[in-house]
Amino acid sequence: MFLHIGGSRIVAGKDIIGIFDIRLQEKQCNKEFLQSAPKITDLSKEEIKTFLVTNDGVLFSPIAAGTLKKRFQTNNLTAAEK
Repeated sequence: MFLHIGGSRIVAGKDIIGIFDIRLQEKQCNKEFLQSAPKITDLSKEEIKTFLVTNDGVLFSPIAAGTLKKRFQTNNLTAAEK
């Protein structure tokens, strides 16, 4: 299962650790995490709404966290039915 996260980027569902609203980066612990993250990729030419923590690092996305979570859940249900 793959998740489209904006632009032309897709991520394997198995590689996604978490999907977070960008406003959470304002908390000190999240700022520290993002500053120390091994690899950060900004996919957005638009306003960043979400950051995803993956096995490969952190990705920024212009798609709302709620939308990505719904896509992820829908794709997981569809994959389970096959």
